Amino acid sequence: MSRTQRAGLRQGIIQTSLEIGSELGEDGLTMRGIAARLGVSATALYQHFESKASILREIRIYGAELLQSDVVEPATSVPDPPARLRAMAQNYVVFARTHRWLYSVMMEQAQLDWSAMAPEELDLMLRPLRTCQQWLRDGAELDCWRRDLNIEAAAFRLWLSMHGLCSMLNSGRIDERHPIFPFADQDTFVTHFIDDTVRALCADPTCV
Repeated sequence: MSRTQRAGLRQGIIQTSLEIGSELGEDGLTMRGIAARLGVSATALYQHFESKASILREIRIYGAELLQSDVVEPATSVPDPPARLRAMAQNYVVFARTHRWLYSVMMEQAQLDWSAMAPEELDLMLRPLRTCQQWLRDGAELDCWRRDLNIEAAAFRLWLSMHGLCSMLNSGRIDERHPIFPFADQDTFVTHFIDDTVRALCADPTCV
């Protein structure tokens, strides 16, 4: 097998694992099942990944790359700092709802071992949060935020707020069937949630 073929198989393993995981969940994701769907031997899989855990680790890296390209980068062109944060938050919700199993693997399963990550992997995993911190700093220079705002803590609070929202949406615990759901539909609720979250950071409450 050539180097190109090996690289193609490795990518195929990741994509096939995402498909199986999305269909059957992590319990349904097995090395034998991945090999069968790809039409290769289990031995071929083990030449690339030593275990299912190593595949899940690679899936998290893939998810971090997708998070950067689909969530962060599209918002970078928005010039207004509060609007930029809103755009990123909206993209984050779309990402979580579109890639539900991938989001669960990234954010809701085993705790990451940060100390075991290579520097480039650590940079990739932390890049969205660090970008959020930088955008908050940019806004602080323009006096967009409350003067008492702790930038580092605010970035964490924003991420935690959006993660909680996405987890509740994906679990089905927040929707129109709730007996006291405050809006006509989920999309309206998400828009209000994001606007209120960003507004809480602003020096001017009419910023959103």
